[in-house]
Amino acid sequence: MAQIFPSIENIERLKVSPTDGEIFLLHYLIDSMDDDVEIFFQPFLNGDRPDIILIKKDSGVVIIEVKDWDLKAYKIGENNKWYVSKNNQRIKSPFHQAFGYKHNLFNLHINGLLEKKLKNKNFYKLIKVFVYFHGQSKLELARIFSQPIDVINVELGSVDVSPQP
Repeated sequence: MAQIFPSIENIERLKVSPTDGEIFLLHYLIDSMDDDVEIFFQPFLNGDRPDIILIKKDSGVVIIEVKDWDLKAYKIGENNKWYVSKNNQRIKSPFHQAFGYKHNLFNLHINGLLEKKLKNKNFYKLIKVFVYFHGQSKLELARIFSQPIDVINVELGSVDVSPQP
């Protein structure tokens, strides 16, 4: 069982309550990870507050951004630009947000990481980034990402996405 900081009891007493997705994922991670994994919930990193960070000594770091979004309310345009479907308002991509945390870990928050990355390009791979969409099906994930993937495939000439007779 993984260690969590702060404790679940303290997380549930926070002024701003965690979302259903955050609580669900935290319990899942605690129960499924080894004892040598440390889970940090919304750690404060010089202004950044990623939802969840997992650390395993001599293995690496995982940053997880949790979204309790109904993906039917969103669409993705060109260049990974995210929009609210009903009013076409542009919002920040959750992937851009999560990768921003990774970028800041290397460039701002932890002394020496940037230098190690420059010496060894594989060092950058020690920090993984994920976005967890709570309550969304594989079908809904496929729907929201199908249009941008189709555009890329057409640009690369790898797939014909024209309607079939």
